[in-house]
Parts: sequence; C-alpha cells; structure tokens
Amino acid sequence: MTRTLPLLAAALLCSAAAVQAATPADACKNLGEARTHLVAMLGEADATKLDGLKAKVHEASGKVDADLAAMAAGPDAAKVTAFKPVWDAFKQTREAEIIPALYAGDKEKAKGLATGVQAGRMKEMKGAMGCP
Repeated sequence: MTRTLPLLAAALLCSAAAVQAATPADACKNLGEARTHLVAMLGEADATKLDGLKAKVHEASGKVDADLAAMAAGPDAAKVTAFKPVWDAFKQTREAEIIPALYAGDKEKAKGLATGVQAGRMKEMKGAMGCP
C-alpha cells in the first residue's frame, strides 16, 4: 500500500497536467474557429443569428485565452509573449468597433476593419504562433 500511494499520486499529477496542456496547434485551431465565426458575422443581418455567431466567437476566443495561459510558462512561452499583445488589440477592436458596427448595420465599416487592421493582426498572430 505504501508503494501504491506515491505511484497513484504521480499518475494523478501527470493526468492533471495533460488535461491543462496546450500547444501552438491548439491556439491556431481555436484562433481559426474564432475568425471563421467572425467572418460569418460579416455576412449576417439577422440579429438573432448575429447573437449566436457572437457567442461562438466568444467561446472560441475563450479557448485561445485558455491555450495562452496554459502555454505561458512552458516551452512555447516566447510564442505567447509575441502573440498576446496582438491578440489583445485584435479582441479590443473586434469588441469595441467591429461587432457594434455589425449590430448597427454598418457592414462597410466592419468589413473595412476586418480586411484592414485586423487582417494584418491575424497574419502577425499566425506568424507568432507558427500557424499554417
């Protein structure tokens, strides 16, 4: 029994670390998902559908945030350091300008931001994380 407890404790610690582990591939996947839903919002006029897509954008963005937090102290910390400030600016523009413009019916403003400054930020984030 005394030998079993340390082995059990080690196994539990390893499985807990595996659940919280995140990789650049995870961040890239979740970033892509957030982008896909935001692009879908650009083509949507129905407020109810916008609400559903916005919820999906926020869900995927939460996953990116969790990925970054999990990677911050690991071997990919430098990628997180390069990615995070651009990601924060990306989210700020999305929340303060793009989404409100879409709800106000100003698709041209939203598309201009999405294809301008946000496209540049997306390229920068993908480069920092090594996304394909």
